[in-house]
Amino acid sequence: MTFSNNADTASADNQAIKSTAVKKQRGHVAPRRPIIDINSPGRLRTGEVMALCAFSHSSLYLRIKNGSFPAPDGSDGRNYWNTSTIKNYLGEDQSC
Repeated sequence: MTFSNNADTASADNQAIKSTAVKKQRGHVAPRRPIIDINSPGRLRTGEVMALCAFSHSSLYLRIKNGSFPAPDGSDGRNYWNTSTIKNYLGEDQSC
C-alpha cells in the first residue's frame, strides 16, 4: 500500500512539472531587421520580410495563400525572397 501512495505522489509531481513547463512554439520565425540593403541584390529570409512589412508569421503565410503577397522565390531548406521581389511589392502596395 505504501508503494501505491509513493507512485501517486510521484505522478502528482510529474503533473505539476508538466503544467509549469513552457512549450516551445515550432515553425514560427521571429521578425528581424534585414542586414542587407533592399536596393542591392540579395535574399531576404522570412524574419526579414516580416520586419520590413510588419506582418506576423501567420499573417505573412495567410497573405501568400490568398495571393495578396508574392510567394517565396526559392527554398534552400528555408524560404527566401529576392530583394527585387520585395522592393516591387513595397513599391506597388504601400499598405504593407
